[in-house]
Amino acid sequence: MGRSRQSSQVAAVSEPAEERAELTALAKQAAHFTPPEIDLAARVVYFPVRHHSPACAWHVDRLIRELKPAAVLIEAPRDATPLIPLLVSEQTQMPVAVYATYVKREKDLPPERHAAYYPLCDFSPELAAIKAGLAVAATVSFVDLTFPEKIAARALGGDDLEPDDEPKKSGPTSLQDEGWLSHSRLLKAACIRTGARDPDDLWDHLYEVDYHTLDTATFMRNVLTYCALARHDHSQQALIADGTIAREQAMAAGVAAHPQGRVVVVTGGFHTVALAKTTAALPKPMKIAPDDHQVVLMRYTFEQLDRLNGYASGMPSPEFYQRSWADQGNNAAERSASQLLVEIARQCRKKNLGTSTADAIAAVAHAHRLADLRGHVIPSREDVLDGVRSLFIKGTDDAEGVAVLAIARKLLAGDRIGNVPPDAGQPPIVHDFRNQAAALKLKIDKLEETTATLDIYRKVAHRETSRLFYRLAFLEVPFATFVRGPDFVAGANLERIQEVWKYHWAPQTESTLIERSLYGSTVEEAASSVLLERFSAATATGQASPAAVATSLILHACRMGLHEHTQDLLGKVNELLAHDSSFPSLAQALENLLVLQVSREPLEAHHLHGLTELATAAYRRGCFLLPSLVSTASEEEATMLDALNSFLQGVRTLGDNPDPLQLRCEGLRGLLNSTGGSSALRGGAAGLLYADGQLPAEDLVQHLRGHLLSSRDEGVDGPNFLRGLLKTARNVIWQTPECLACLQTVVHDWDESRFVKMLPLLRLALADLTPRETDQVGKQVAVMPGADNLQAAYLPDVDAGEMLRAVEVNRLIKESLARDGLEAWLE
Repeated sequence: MGRSRQSSQVAAVSEPAEERAELTALAKQAAHFTPPEIDLAARVVYFPVRHHSPACAWHVDRLIRELKPAAVLIEAPRDATPLIPLLVSEQTQMPVAVYATYVKREKDLPPERHAAYYPLCDFSPELAAIKAGLAVAATVSFVDLTFPEKIAARALGGDDLEPDDEPKKSGPTSLQDEGWLSHSRLLKAACIRTGARDPDDLWDHLYEVDYHTLDTATFMRNVLTYCALARHDHSQQALIADGTIAREQAMAAGVAAHPQGRVVVVTGGFHTVALAKTTAALPKPMKIAPDDHQVVLMRYTFEQLDRLNGYASGMPSPEFYQRSWADQGNNAAERSASQLLVEIARQCRKKNLGTSTADAIAAVAHAHRLADLRGHVIPSREDVLDGVRSLFIKGTDDAEGVAVLAIARKLLAGDRIGNVPPDAGQPPIVHDFRNQAAALKLKIDKLEETTATLDIYRKVAHRETSRLFYRLAFLEVPFATFVRGPDFVAGANLERIQEVWKYHWAPQTESTLIERSLYGSTVEEAASSVLLERFSAATATGQASPAAVATSLILHACRMGLHEHTQDLLGKVNELLAHDSSFPSLAQALENLLVLQVSREPLEAHHLHGLTELATAAYRRGCFLLPSLVSTASEEEATMLDALNSFLQGVRTLGDNPDPLQLRCEGLRGLLNSTGGSSALRGGAAGLLYADGQLPAEDLVQHLRGHLLSSRDEGVDGPNFLRGLLKTARNVIWQTPECLACLQTVVHDWDESRFVKMLPLLRLALADLTPRETDQVGKQVAVMPGADNLQAAYLPDVDAGEMLRAVEVNRLIKESLARDGLEAWLE
């Protein structure tokens, strides 16, 4: 498999001793593997590639121009073949991607939505094959399964998939998946044997650093050996299950369709291993509605292409390979590595990370010496990164090196954005967006940010603009940013009548819209589909806070003007309320329903019926759960106290009468009189009962005193009860003198050690008081021991921690003097 680099570095593959021994044995076994023969004189030549490999791209181009075949067949969706002229257009700027979507519909089931990318960049072997094939007048076409056929092939074998191998439907995938590289145990063994950090480093070491010096047949044989070893880990059953065999049969059918003339077949090396012996077969035609499947060309970015950001195919750090590809010949690749190191050093200096010009010079020399030591004709990506690690990091990689390596990886990844020619066409959703923007007089032909002030109460056009902005935001399309105004979903600033937005068009606006075309052909349709999908997920069995999420989505729907669905969705809320066991969720649902009720005008929610009844149902369910809040965990107490306050505010909006009041008071009394559990929630219940006039001051004081004198949990019950009390009725601390007197008396009787221990908890309990309220309480406390006025010490340079340490030092000094019989000195 190529030269060894055991002397160059310690492998980063960290495995347990037994597994490492097993991998070492595998490596020795693989050493006896017989490399496949490559016959460039054959009628059909199968070229194995790794996606986005400059080495493979260079040799593919060289081979096709030498053989001048009649046909060049490439692994890509068959129905994307009409896009080939666009890929080689002078107006196309790489990177771009073929984007495929498929909506699978079955009767009585929600639609399954699938999407995938087929990215291409300047150094993609597939693009090199296209350009070289067209240059020699060959027929160039794609021969893989279409995207719907690939989904169907995986579905047929889905029962045999391991859990980690199941198709993911949460977002777009890659049509060039190379997971076999990272999961191959034989390649892990090869990493150990060669000292490579990972399969990416292994690939670079074996193929990317000297490909110019090898003849094409030797290069192809080396790549095919690498891929054959990787395929050795996969059973036939697994390959059937993940659709690999069906894909290879389709590609073999594409080859069989060219029985005459020379043919070059360019596929991922994993497929090339088996393709020559694969039986040709195409799947049965699928009946798919035109709107349920599309294949379009869209702009792409290096950030999306970077494998370190999660892209499962091809090479990491695309900018590194872009530069080496663009700068071939005359030692330009070596200069590219040096320039990257100089740029990394410059960025580190801007961030004050301690990197000097001398460090940059040393790093360049270090990277080139490492390349020589490892037998690299040109520095590899890891050679460059080792130069960074050795010279730019003044400490450990996981501490001081984090910021430096982040800069290095960002520069190596690059920030290039591709472009597609105007005649590439656009999905209907992009046309819909542009038409709406034109009708609403939005400025989308410039990159500068524009401010839009919208009078959503009085101007219909402004309300439509707001709805478009909200739909795009809901779809996560980067275009408009909400600045201020009424937020009906959060229930904030509802008194305002204008919204202020900032918006500007960016290349990502249209590319993200193309991605969202999976959900519909218009912005409204896509937003509706996403809304219904999220509502279905939120209301599925076992989901957390279903009532809160569902009612929030109804608010979203009204805000986006998607009123067609709101009444149906509202009809499902009653059942959610009846089964929701989360008090915060019910409090939020109550608030959301009441916002819908009081904001009917701007939300145009006049058609919604049953809001008051649903709000009452949420209220009753919440009252039923009140006694159980005593079991709240300490880390959730703050959230629960906020929910109690929100619940009471909702009741006031709903309108109180003796029956609801009695229901609430019964629940709160059950919580207050409970034993054990959260004393903070008991304090919250006491505050609400007192505010409702259902708990006399003397009873409130009795509860407070009992908790302050409690020794449970080392006495924390008292401060926690006070915290809950002040969270729901903080005015009691200055408006009810008995409470303050109780607190003063109990705290006065604490010894110093207990006071020091309880002080942080008392400060937390009083933390919500405003400065004015704090002064008011302080004055009342000062009067109790007979002081005429409050003279608070103001020490701006001393924080709370220092004050507590000073108190502790004072205690230790007192104890020391007492042991020596010198306590009189303190008088």
